[in-house]
Amino acid sequence: MSGLKNGLLIITCLSKLPASLSVASKRIVNNLYIHYHPNEPLKYDKFSKTLLSIYTSSIEICGNIDVRVLVSTIKNKSNIIARLDKMDLILVDQNEYKPDKVLSSLRLTSDTIESLLDDSNPCYNSVVLGGTFDRLHVGHKILLSEAALRAKKRLVVGVTDVNMITSKKLPELVLPLQQRMDDVRAFLNDIDHTLTYEIVPIQDPFGPTATEPDLDLIVVSSETMKGGEKVNEIRRGKNFRELEIYSIPLVEVKQVLKEKEQKVSSSNQRMDILGSQFKEPFPRSHLPKRPYIIGLIGGIASGKSKMTERFQKMGAGVIDCDKLAHSLYEPGEECYQSMIDAFGSEIVDSVNRIDRKVLGAIVFSNKEKLQLLNGIVWPNLLKKAKQRVKELHEKEGKEIIILEAAVLLQAGWETECHEIWSCIIPSEVATKRIMERNNLSEEEAKARIASQMRNFQVVDHSNVVFSSLWSYEYSQEQAEKAWNELLRRLEISPSKF
Repeated sequence: MSGLKNGLLIITCLSKLPASLSVASKRIVNNLYIHYHPNEPLKYDKFSKTLLSIYTSSIEICGNIDVRVLVSTIKNKSNIIARLDKMDLILVDQNEYKPDKVLSSLRLTSDTIESLLDDSNPCYNSVVLGGTFDRLHVGHKILLSEAALRAKKRLVVGVTDVNMITSKKLPELVLPLQQRMDDVRAFLNDIDHTLTYEIVPIQDPFGPTATEPDLDLIVVSSETMKGGEKVNEIRRGKNFRELEIYSIPLVEVKQVLKEKEQKVSSSNQRMDILGSQFKEPFPRSHLPKRPYIIGLIGGIASGKSKMTERFQKMGAGVIDCDKLAHSLYEPGEECYQSMIDAFGSEIVDSVNRIDRKVLGAIVFSNKEKLQLLNGIVWPNLLKKAKQRVKELHEKEGKEIIILEAAVLLQAGWETECHEIWSCIIPSEVATKRIMERNNLSEEEAKARIASQMRNFQVVDHSNVVFSSLWSYEYSQEQAEKAWNELLRRLEISPSKF
């Protein structure tokens, strides 16, 4: 039997952990709950080491399975009984058991020892912690579990609001606040349903710790220890009781890529999203299945032209809408006379061509005139792009076509594409690139960026995202990942390219 959704793994001997996780990973596809059942009462530090061991082992062994170590069953072993009938698979170490056999083998119905924790472990009525909690990883799980373990009644969790994520790596890919809060609540209720949870958004690094006097313990990671000390400094100033501080170590992992942090982090997870389809495309029933059209968007200096070149080398047909638009300004084109009628003969140079610099000076300082120009150019540009799509497919046999168009979203062309891919970089990096490439002042470069769609808006409309923030090789890796995934989804053999 394989492909079971939920499993419970009871560990009685830590030396058997790797083998037990390996057995479970081959049977379970969704959630694996783990109960640690030692032969003697646990000290907190012993359970902390166990938590770390289980979660770090699960990274290598359990792949994409959501592993969750139970806390309520450590506090009161009778809590495991309610779990048994809800599981598709029950393992005690490597061996499969039926629910009644588990009860008898571990003597879970015995009243002699209710808790598996040593009585000398300190417990706190109200525990607090905070974080971004984007796409819960094992570091988050350990942090939340340690807090739940030490809480007697209430656990308060501050989750950073949108104003606090802008300085993070790839903030555009951070999950929405409500989803992050819901994920934290669901995880905590899963591992320990006995506590009262208050999951709140925070607008600053201190959140409830600066406003609630009735807190006892704050749980931090080793890299945020100074933040915990700052909390107590603020509380002293308000005559609040200082908090006990408990710090947990970071979960370190070896990374092949130099661009990544050498620890388990949400930043690394967001980097892993680059080049992968993280959002399903909208159905485009009005479009033929072939050619498959991908709209590639991104701000100035984001690296979209280089990304387009990569896909062209891989075998995609490519349409550069910026270059295509330039042809619309030529004498004899449909737009030519319309532009002169709208903006006057002063936009025409000595050889009867439209001077794009003169025209640009007129429209970029006047929003209404810019809209007027777009109303002339965009419909004609789309018409030319569609003609080019047809040529690439019918005459050159291109199955996949990349439509590189910075204005695609503003022009409303997303319905002309099967899906949208985008390139993003931080605005400060874009500013520097524009200054160096176009020989502009910082003020001029920032003005150009300010006139564009923000990265958050771009990502919101995207199915796949790239970033050229790091090395050329890493950008290439993103492109290859996206291309190979696309071929698999479209069931196209790589040999066709």
